[in-house]
Amino acid sequence: MKTLLIISRAHAETAFRLAAEMHLEGSQVAILFTGRGTHHISQSETITKLRYAELYTIEDEYDSPLEEVQAINYESFIKLLEESERTFSWI
Repeated sequence: MKTLLIISRAHAETAFRLAAEMHLEGSQVAILFTGRGTHHISQSETITKLRYAELYTIEDEYDSPLEEVQAINYESFIKLLEESERTFSWI
């Protein structure tokens, strides 16, 4: 089962903890960073902490130079939503 978390706020430690728990329970986790949440993916310690997850941004908002983070367009976002059985927003 794939779970998508959408993070658009600066304070997301609780969301990261929930994502880790879902991963430990067997879920495949994808995290989309938008808005103020994109600052998380400029921090190497966050990238290391989330290495179990697929990491995304919207290409029009933030195109990360890190290979661990994939910038996607709107069509790819819709596909990601369709692939995910559960979606959580941390806004």
